[in-house]
Amino acid sequence: MKKRALSLMLVIFIITSYGLVGAKPILDGSVEFLTKTKNLANTTQEISLVLLALTSAQGKVDYNLIENITYIANILVSWQNPDGGWGYFKGSVSNVVDTSYAVIALSKVLHLYEKGTPEYSKIFHALDDGISFLLSSYSGSGWGYVPKTEPEFYPTVMAIWALGENGFRVDHPYIKRSLSYIANVEEYGIDKYKALALELLAFKSVGKDIDTNLVGEIKKALESENLSVSDRALLTYALVDYEDVNFDVAKALLILESLKKGQSTFYWSDEPKLFSQAHLFEASSYAALSFALISDKLSQGLENPFKTSCEALKSAQNPDGGWSYYYGFPSNEKATYYTLKALKLCYFRDPSIEKGLKWVRAKYEEDKLIARKNKEIYSPYVYALLTLLEFNMLNETEKDENIKLIESIQLDTGKWGDFLGPQPYDTALAIKALLALGVPSNSTEIQRAKNWLLSISKTGWGTYVDTGFYSYMLPPEVSVTLEVLEALAPISTKDELEPHLKWLLEQRTEDGGWANIREHYLIGVFQYKEKPTIELTIRAAELLAEFGYDYREDVLNWLMDKKHGGLWGDTVVDSALATQFLSQFKFIPKINLYDVIRLIPEQKFYVVYTDDRNLTAQQIKASIDKLFETNTTVEKFQGFGDANYIVLSDFGEFNIKDYNPYVKLEVDNETIHINGEEYSIKNTVVLIPGKTETGYILFVFYEKGLDDVVAKIFDSGLVKYLKGDALVVTYKDKNHDGVVDLDELTVKFLR
Repeated sequence: MKKRALSLMLVIFIITSYGLVGAKPILDGSVEFLTKTKNLANTTQEISLVLLALTSAQGKVDYNLIENITYIANILVSWQNPDGGWGYFKGSVSNVVDTSYAVIALSKVLHLYEKGTPEYSKIFHALDDGISFLLSSYSGSGWGYVPKTEPEFYPTVMAIWALGENGFRVDHPYIKRSLSYIANVEEYGIDKYKALALELLAFKSVGKDIDTNLVGEIKKALESENLSVSDRALLTYALVDYEDVNFDVAKALLILESLKKGQSTFYWSDEPKLFSQAHLFEASSYAALSFALISDKLSQGLENPFKTSCEALKSAQNPDGGWSYYYGFPSNEKATYYTLKALKLCYFRDPSIEKGLKWVRAKYEEDKLIARKNKEIYSPYVYALLTLLEFNMLNETEKDENIKLIESIQLDTGKWGDFLGPQPYDTALAIKALLALGVPSNSTEIQRAKNWLLSISKTGWGTYVDTGFYSYMLPPEVSVTLEVLEALAPISTKDELEPHLKWLLEQRTEDGGWANIREHYLIGVFQYKEKPTIELTIRAAELLAEFGYDYREDVLNWLMDKKHGGLWGDTVVDSALATQFLSQFKFIPKINLYDVIRLIPEQKFYVVYTDDRNLTAQQIKASIDKLFETNTTVEKFQGFGDANYIVLSDFGEFNIKDYNPYVKLEVDNETIHINGEEYSIKNTVVLIPGKTETGYILFVFYEKGLDDVVAKIFDSGLVKYLKGDALVVTYKDKNHDGVVDLDELTVKFLR
């Protein structure tokens, strides 16, 4: 005990000696403490947790931690015993618990070094030996403290966590049996709160389904005022690791932050008592891990949607160089055509483009032979041809050969088709190809094709049937109509195409998209509605915009609900067209609350207000300046200039669509609707991020009378942990004392 007490005294002396003027970001201050006191950590667990915390913080603070990380990693490796395990101290008998802590830390730090470097090799071999020690220590249904002893909770849950961090999953026999043991254990043998946190960390690491009761117990524990600091730090880390940013996570972090000690180098510890440890490095490391991890989660999803679409399209490339229409299927010329057109806007001659063009060139030769042999317009041939022309990869001789080929497979002058006779779809593809090859629009073939297409319908095009005795068209389809209109657009007037444009407009579905056939009928009886697709919707919007019917802003809003990761819709063509669409015109990128919050310490912000909210604005300024070490300015709202703003306003004073088209806010007397959900205007505060051409805005909408609620949101520090499309805060004075407490707020992050 004397050794431990002496260490704590030394730590306090060190951090007070290094006290600096001015506050630091919480993560920077906690990391600085760990780097300055690293030599005082004197157990395997402490060294491992410090290493884990610094590794997690690398790249998130203003200075490079790699030298400190390497130093601590070398110490940890040097403490490894010949059997591959670690003991409590250097030279102690190997045990499962301390080996697990070391394995978890080394598994994280390994990724900081390049393969083949001495540091990587040293850590890799130490990690491999540590995992082997854990596997050899298994005792039939779990782990004991030392090899081949009866299982106990603490070593078992730690071994599961350590192995999970190294790729072991629930289906591994050792993990599967150990999880059964954990589920039936009656005594933890350690602090209950520590056990709950370690269970959550271990279960998540191996991919086990998490019981909501376990998470609920952790949240309930974090509400306790009697929780030790070390337990609170570990429970907070487990919750932050498991959940995305939400009110429970934010509250846990705010409480943990309030318990920090030190002026500029922050640390956490239990209150020192006789014959008990302060858990200084354990508490401080888990706190640093929590704040490092939340910085990752706050920053997730902030990338430009165009950029992420480009990267997702690139990664969807098949090994042969092409792209499939549906993900995971063989490469397809049409999908590759649209994808390469999109990637051309993303990158300049990227290797993925070169590889794709190589695939297209090979397919072009095959497809050309098929078209010649069958004497039909073969759509894969046309898309391969259009791709090569898009990238200027055909010489004049090759262009002439293709013109002659396309002209030679006409059914009649200006008509291309199949066994059913001339087809609008095939004829449109032929027009597109000939125009791209440089054939003048007034050529006989193109003009006759145009005249024939315009003569056979006034309300869109579908499959055309010509029996020789009579001809008719099946119900028009949007896909065929778009192909024809895209072909005719460069060579026709609006008046010539007006009937078809109006038909296309009529096919728009209630939600603002386009399906191939809007509604299906059988013998005049309605059957079902088709689902709109991104491909048809974007092509329709772009085509209509050429003739003055501009629905692109509406389509942009419609499109934002169709993203899955970096991809859009159900097909590669959907994603490719969405990427092109996003790149073609100036639009407001989707804004996250954290997009605004993260700029407050870095850029100039004005707190502006409408009506008589000056006092509240002054309170917000004081809170912001204290939280972020800034100097904001308070002004009555006069308009947006070249700056960033926090706006205090009543609902309805700003059209949020002008600053953030992705959040739908409507006010109806005493009710507000946010993204379709209903709230009472009398007890609701809404925070919505916005964007102008030159800056960012954080709108704070509320009705007068809720000024204290707004002040509490900022004064509590909650704003530091905002993420999502918007924040909705509802207030209820539960104890009827007229004082707003954090526990009286119900907070919902909209995503």
